[in-house]
Amino acid sequence: MTDRGKAVFLSYASQDVEVAQQLCNGLRATGIEVWFDRSELRGGDAWDAAIRKQVKDCTLFIPLISASTDARSEGYFRREWNLAVTRMLDMAEDQPFLLPVAIDETSETKARVPDRFRERQWTRLPGGVACAEFAARVARLLEVDRAIGATAQPPAGPADSGSPALADDGFWIAVLPFKYVGGSADLKAFAEALSDEIVTGLSRFSYLRVIARGSVSRYAAAATDVRTIGRALGARYVMEGGLRQAGVKLRLTVQLVDAVSGAHLWADNYERTFNPDLVFDLQDDLAARIVSTVADVQGVLPRSMSEIVRSRSPEELSPYESVLRSFCYVSRATPGELAAARAGLESALHKAPSYGDAWAMLSSLCGQDYGQGFDLRDDSLASALTAAQRAVEIAPSNSMAHASLAQALFFQKETQGCRNAAERAIALNPMDGNSSAFLGELLTYLGDRERGLALAGRAKQLNPHFPGWYWYADFYDAYRRGDYRSALDLALKVNLPGHWFMHAARSAAHGQLGELAAAARAVQDLLKVRPDFTTTARKHIERWWNSEYVEQLVEGWRKAGLQMPAATATVSRM
Repeated sequence: MTDRGKAVFLSYASQDVEVAQQLCNGLRATGIEVWFDRSELRGGDAWDAAIRKQVKDCTLFIPLISASTDARSEGYFRREWNLAVTRMLDMAEDQPFLLPVAIDETSETKARVPDRFRERQWTRLPGGVACAEFAARVARLLEVDRAIGATAQPPAGPADSGSPALADDGFWIAVLPFKYVGGSADLKAFAEALSDEIVTGLSRFSYLRVIARGSVSRYAAAATDVRTIGRALGARYVMEGGLRQAGVKLRLTVQLVDAVSGAHLWADNYERTFNPDLVFDLQDDLAARIVSTVADVQGVLPRSMSEIVRSRSPEELSPYESVLRSFCYVSRATPGELAAARAGLESALHKAPSYGDAWAMLSSLCGQDYGQGFDLRDDSLASALTAAQRAVEIAPSNSMAHASLAQALFFQKETQGCRNAAERAIALNPMDGNSSAFLGELLTYLGDRERGLALAGRAKQLNPHFPGWYWYADFYDAYRRGDYRSALDLALKVNLPGHWFMHAARSAAHGQLGELAAAARAVQDLLKVRPDFTTTARKHIERWWNSEYVEQLVEGWRKAGLQMPAATATVSRM
């Protein structure tokens, strides 16, 4: 030990020794002293005394949390954890000492850890890969010699980097306690419960890093600038809200701020009637709408985060940033964007082969390569299934993993497997509007009309800024029933000029209605996006729909003036 005040203690279960060694090596490579005992023959008074002394003397205590620690009810690592928690009794609440690290997809809310662990921000390092950002964060924390108070100035750091403690470790989000200034005890409790429910909802999205409630509670009554709070907490994004009451009417105002730039990324008002007997229903409704609007891959947060890292090359991205980068495809849906996103994910998995989110997004992109007819690679469908299965294996409680598996099984024509995976994904994260819309679309195509349309309809309610493709399930249902006027009305709502099926849907509906001039304009727009549509369309749409519906679409396109070839083989129905 060279400097008893600047050392890191690494605590781990014996089953995780190889991962712990990798993390230890990564930190030591940057000059950080790590106290790490590889011996599996732990025991003896002298050894026990040495461990106790190291826990007492270290500056940072890093417990490695995993499926292995969850599986063990007893173990020496649990003694180390309890020693660390006991030492914290003599520390200021915000003293940087405990730095929990999850090395797999173990749930922060369900993990078998001391309660104090959940009061700290967790870092996820799949496979124990100590990225440069994490090592830099540890180095900075080792230099901190006092706690950062609620009104203290943050330590100097890189310009516009947020808190030096957290900014380089990801895009952290803080939800401040919602404010209510009034005499109603019911509304005061409701404001607190609603902000807690939003924190829980955001935490369902595995790619979001949400600061624990205990770390933000000090700001419940503070009148501090949001940017100052963001710097103190190490949060790139800060959400705040307030309640006002007029009789039985309740108005909730919520806003999301980029704490680095000070920009308001999103704000909305929600007006409801307040009934104390229905408070849980109201809480569930508001929390779901707020969380979905900001958190799913169509939401404000993923769009902001993905754009920040979009210009970087795959080699420059951390595995976490590569997942964020892949969200850029969602808003653009072009072959070039898909190729760039996939390259980043493949690089991420080379660095962190046990990263569930990366496998899930890789599967999703491979499935889109096949489903959208980009066909950038010949093995995209097989790769989509393999990656999805890997994601589910690594992260069985990850909703994205099950959603990607549902898509892969849909294109594999494994109907029941698709249904099962879709329902599992929705159960794991009912606030994910994007998944609800897409899985509802797939279920509608499989013939589960009532369930599929209900999911797609709920997705549109959750996020009023939903993208136009959320209407595709409704279009399918109306067109399949021969209600071409309703189908056309729905197609006109899509408003995705860069997506080929919007124009394909409009041209087919206009054709069936005999509106030839409008059909010709839609065909012209379609061919601008897909010049080879007449020769490739049948192959691509057979991947989505049964032969009866395919022929119904082809009929509409022929009536619209397209020279569509006849079917050459019988297509199996799903």
